[in-house]
Amino acid sequence: MKILVLGSTGMLGCALMTEARERKLTIIGAARSRTDLSLNVLNEEELAEQVYRLRPDVIINTVAISNLVNCERDPGLAYRVNTRPVSILAEISNQIGALFIQISTDHYYTGDAGKKHTTTSPVRLLNEYARTKYAAESFALTAQASLVVRTNIVGFRYMDGPPTFIEWVIKSLQNKSEVTLFEDFYTSSIGVSQFAKALFELIPLSPSGILNLAGREVASKKTFIETIAREFGYELENVKAGSVKQLKEAVRAESLGLDVAEAEALLGYELPTLLEVVQSLKNEYEEVKNRACDMMMSC
Repeated sequence: MKILVLGSTGMLGCALMTEARERKLTIIGAARSRTDLSLNVLNEEELAEQVYRLRPDVIINTVAISNLVNCERDPGLAYRVNTRPVSILAEISNQIGALFIQISTDHYYTGDAGKKHTTTSPVRLLNEYARTKYAAESFALTAQASLVVRTNIVGFRYMDGPPTFIEWVIKSLQNKSEVTLFEDFYTSSIGVSQFAKALFELIPLSPSGILNLAGREVASKKTFIETIAREFGYELENVKAGSVKQLKEAVRAESLGLDVAEAEALLGYELPTLLEVVQSLKNEYEEVKNRACDMMMSC
């Protein structure tokens, strides 16, 4: 089985590449640079040419502009990155008989706090990011063999550039920088490595349609950060209470909990709790830190 991962240098793409290699799968990473295949999804002719040339059995698309503010500032670019390539990939998948997996989002729900949403729950498209990702789902489902995965992933990139949410939280706690605790913003986050493991266990089962793949518990960002601080051994010394409604640059959906019962039934095991997600992140963080220390000592 040959797998093509688009966006292989992003947080999720890196985790998928790592997991696939550990499983001894044939995997090809595609991104603009620093990977197996240099490819820009905005170049539609090149995108089609390369995918047809490779003829993968599975195509996993992780490419997206996920910054809500950037999507608001340039809706056209958001559509060209988040949506239009999906229609091309779906049609190519039909032509070559590949399974097409589109990584989607949970930014579709508002007004019901920590509720768990199923794949048939009514959606609200409050911003350009949500609109482009929801449209991408429709395109993806035109592929005869397709899976749209709604999720909320957290983890590390270990690369230059803007930090991930977890990287920002840890750095803020270390530096005792001010952290706003949002009590009215809910997610069912899953560690990116945990997500990658579960996705590769789902692929042989040939699921189709829309599937929620996330943590099994819904928690506020306040609870999430408090759990990180406790498990990582940091004091919450410089915090303030806040509301997601105070964020003015982009309107945000805030009730992002996902019901993962269907995924758990397919997998045959329970997806991680909030504590298990944070403990997995801590183990990964400590492993990387210890490896860096060992390299310094050997120099």
